[in-house]
Amino acid sequence: MTRHGLTPPMASPSARRDADLTDPGTPTLPERYRSGMRRKFGLLYYLSGLGFVLRRLKMEDHSADQVRRAAERGPVVYVLHSRSLLDWLALNRVLNGRRLPLSQFTSGLRSTVFAPLRVALGEWAEQIRRGGRRDSMPHPITSGWLGRALAAGIPTALFLLPGRDLRSVFRGRWRPRPLLDPVPSLLEAQVISRRPIQLVPVVVAWQRRPESVRGAAARFLLGSQDEPSPLQKLVSVLLTRNTRVVVHVGAPIDLRELKDRFADEPSARQCRRTRLLLRRYLWRESHVVRGPRIRSHRWTRRLVLQSPEIRSLIADEQVRTGKPAAEIETRVHRVFDKMAARMRFNYVRVTSYALHILWNRIFSGIDIRDSDLERIRSAYRGATPVLVPCHRSHLDYLLISSHFYDQDMAVPHIVAGENLAFFPMGHVFRSMGAFFIKRQFNGDPLFPTVFRRYLHQLIRDGFPIEFFIEGGRSRTGKLLPARLGVLGMVLDSAAKHREGWDVKLLPIAISYEKIAEARSYVRELSGESKRKENIRQMVKAGGGIFRNRYGRVYIRVGEPILVSELFGELDTPWLSMDADRRNELVQRIGEQIMYRISRNMVVLSSSLVATALLAQAKASIQRHEILARAQRLHAALRDAGAVFGHTLADGNLKVDATLKRFCDEKLVDCMQMGTAEIFRPIDAQRIHLEYHKNGIIHHLVPMSLMSTAVHACRDSLSATGAVGSGHPAYEKIIRLFDVQVFLLRYEFTFDPALNRTDLAQQALEGLVQYGALAEDTEGGVREANRERIVELSELTRNFLESYQLTLGASATLKAKDLDTTSLAKEIQDIGKRLLAVRGIRRSEALSSANIKNAVRAFCEEGAIQIRSDGSGMVFDAAVFDSHTADLAQLLG
Repeated sequence: MTRHGLTPPMASPSARRDADLTDPGTPTLPERYRSGMRRKFGLLYYLSGLGFVLRRLKMEDHSADQVRRAAERGPVVYVLHSRSLLDWLALNRVLNGRRLPLSQFTSGLRSTVFAPLRVALGEWAEQIRRGGRRDSMPHPITSGWLGRALAAGIPTALFLLPGRDLRSVFRGRWRPRPLLDPVPSLLEAQVISRRPIQLVPVVVAWQRRPESVRGAAARFLLGSQDEPSPLQKLVSVLLTRNTRVVVHVGAPIDLRELKDRFADEPSARQCRRTRLLLRRYLWRESHVVRGPRIRSHRWTRRLVLQSPEIRSLIADEQVRTGKPAAEIETRVHRVFDKMAARMRFNYVRVTSYALHILWNRIFSGIDIRDSDLERIRSAYRGATPVLVPCHRSHLDYLLISSHFYDQDMAVPHIVAGENLAFFPMGHVFRSMGAFFIKRQFNGDPLFPTVFRRYLHQLIRDGFPIEFFIEGGRSRTGKLLPARLGVLGMVLDSAAKHREGWDVKLLPIAISYEKIAEARSYVRELSGESKRKENIRQMVKAGGGIFRNRYGRVYIRVGEPILVSELFGELDTPWLSMDADRRNELVQRIGEQIMYRISRNMVVLSSSLVATALLAQAKASIQRHEILARAQRLHAALRDAGAVFGHTLADGNLKVDATLKRFCDEKLVDCMQMGTAEIFRPIDAQRIHLEYHKNGIIHHLVPMSLMSTAVHACRDSLSATGAVGSGHPAYEKIIRLFDVQVFLLRYEFTFDPALNRTDLAQQALEGLVQYGALAEDTEGGVREANRERIVELSELTRNFLESYQLTLGASATLKAKDLDTTSLAKEIQDIGKRLLAVRGIRRSEALSSANIKNAVRAFCEEGAIQIRSDGSGMVFDAAVFDSHTADLAQLLG
């Protein structure tokens, strides 16, 4: 006998037989209640077909880890929502498979019938010996036995609600079998337990399909997602041949912490709080796996189109156009139907299966850490998760949705470009949860309001949302400036959200070892127009994808942003702010998201070697120089806090293998000169290498810009030695650094928490760590290794060349009637002629993306002004000349 007189679970059979079962105050062993889970099942279990029904059970590693950690901290109580023998057997089966602690007692169930025959006969004989009465033993709850059993550490399974049975259907009303509330016993057990009791919420999802919102008749026949009727349970079990049953375990609740939190409240109120908390935990774990309830398309359309915003829109449009309200309503209906998603779970399931085959064919693996998955699951609990990934490829949204499905998480609704709504793929994407946004509204008065209201409805209902904050795919490999329209709508919806619910923004970085659209990106950056998506193009691209391998894909999740915390820092409510102030805050939040994405972009061997090849002014480089430079860059990236792929995590840089791949892909020429191997990037393919380099350059940009400024002032440094704050040479270096940061604001993502001074100081410290600069005893810096200064400055030289080309060519084209798009095209054509005569050193400087950003920056500042009357361009001479002089010095 142990503390409180309870015989321990490992006691001998004779000790169990000798226990006194007649006195309610005497503890009783769980075996006598015949409700414990079984390590082995008997013949009847298999003859009944349950072995076949439960064959496709699935418990993910994270759920098993939750149970193991809970068992290490204290006694485990498996908590299920409603009494269900099938759910209980499913839990028993997966716990067996994982060798996890089995419940030795379950309130309201008997398990003898499923035991091996010899064990079952022994238990029935014991029941007959005691008179065959169900009440021959004291009730485990009313006698206090359950509390003492929990305190002694016996694993237990409990149901919060009685559940529905077949009798309720025939009687015409819901009448559950009696089930005493176990919560008071839990709290009593914690008082006498030396260890904290762990309440483990368990959800058994027989169907991954989200539940549809049902009417009264359907609820009577089928029940709800939390309390399904026997008919619903039967249908779900019969359909398990098509999908695996998911047994999902949530984070355990420490009952001691919970009880201490409400220690001053009456016991009845403590019980009520605990019960509500357990139901909430079970609900949110079900929410992770199945997502919120789905309304029909017609129902959703009615909610959106009858909202005050849309009714006001129709009234305003009626006044503006003079057309009848019915005609405007018809137009609004068409806009909604063309835009909205119609998620069908069968499409999700079949497409995910097909994509799983595709990923295995073209990728070496999809790498996402357990901690990242837990961040996502955590966002699903208690908030509407808004996924904000970077956009590298058309495969991004397919990759995320299919991987979420494989990891037993609800698939998100995706904001997709209207260019993907072509037949028949538009129907497929829409059925997988895509809803379409126009690239430009072009004065359309209906679409923006309808889209905004539909997005608000999805967020209000708790559906996971995914949108690409860059707007489109990055053709250059680096992050694009944030497009803030959808983000602003999300924040507006969060401000109008129901109380007790939140919105959580999840920055997601996706890194490919090799991009599937690489060739099309090169064509577009070289000036070719983007080809419109259609089924013919997709089939052709699909054939090319299947013939290639693209290495490994890395998905990393940055630190989430809880919108309520952002709003809590404001001195004025979000919806009460003026538009300019709100836009400023949206811009700041967008910068935070982009920076968190950039910090989680994975450094790959292809990126590291491409950066080493391009970090020089010379045309060629020897193998040993590449290796030494790659090692220096690896150390600098590590010091900058970069995330490395699995091939680089152990310090093996894979330089030789990557160089061989680059040679096989005709990106680099390899020549043997005696014993030396010399590699030369092929001019026409440098933009391919630039793509790889741009995937990690954001970690090195501050150091590169500072190196460029230092190199531009090299003569002053050589003459004066070490310089510090207040010295003219030092101030000149800082000014040139600031010029570059401002000029290249649409090219790179900087830490929004740092001002220019802090960013410059961080860059100087990085150069000292890199060995390019050295500190003197008084805190000044001097040049330590000019070659290292040059190799870092070369990383961003092509961007400065693009901006210098833009200024020079614009002056040549000033008399022409051009808009910004045609101006960028003309500048690129001039650049190609200059490249042919070596007027430009780097072919990647002719990237159309760089030139468009340069045109945008100079037009925004007023250096270039395009006349609206078609008479060409004018220039702000002071700004134009200042930038021209600075760029000449930086590139000199």
